[in-house]
Amino acid sequence: MKRVGLFIPCYIDQLYPQVGVAVLELLKRFDVVVEFPAAQTCCGQPMANTGCDNDARPLAEKFLQVFQDYDHVVCPS
Repeated sequence: MKRVGLFIPCYIDQLYPQVGVAVLELLKRFDVVVEFPAAQTCCGQPMANTGCDNDARPLAEKFLQVFQDYDHVVCPS
């Protein structure tokens, strides 16, 4: 069985939590077994978007580390 990781971006978590819940409900409706890695953190996109590459890099590397063993990563946006 394929492993599916669910990544919830900061803005979904803080501003639109209903979107995260809806994504989980939708995946469950299609019998997708989803894991939510407890070690996930900010992916670094806000820093990358504002040109702060040195600040974004460690967060992006952490994201890759946390999700490296998953076959698919679902990320609502």
